[in-house]
Amino acid sequence: MKTKLVLTFPQIAVQEPITCSLVEEFRIKMNILRAQIDERGGKIVLELTGTSDQIKDGIHYLKDKNVKVQSIEEGVRKDEDKCTHCGACISVCPTAALCFDKESWKVVFDDQKCVVCGLCIDACPTTAMELLL
Repeated sequence: MKTKLVLTFPQIAVQEPITCSLVEEFRIKMNILRAQIDERGGKIVLELTGTSDQIKDGIHYLKDKNVKVQSIEEGVRKDEDKCTHCGACISVCPTAALCFDKESWKVVFDDQKCVVCGLCIDACPTTAMELLL
């Protein structure tokens, strides 16, 4: 099983090897997609691979360590009512999470490819892309 998560670390958890424990104690494979951490706290976007029980136990461990855990779907949202399908977001997306549908020529958002970099939010002239974190 694979899942993408956004982890928000409070200041008290920054100096602990919390993500290392996911690998060592829970035998979860981890791929860090994006990270921004300093002494005040931070965020990591990562993909976890393991059994459903391993991932469930790992998430429980993270929450016990005061780490906020969100699914990647809660990271970025596309407002269909605001989107004019201009494609400005497509050109800046580093993971091809945004692309044109070949039949309708409408912008399609694949949240499973998204790494919550935020570039699409800055590029969108109609503010159709929204950062939820």
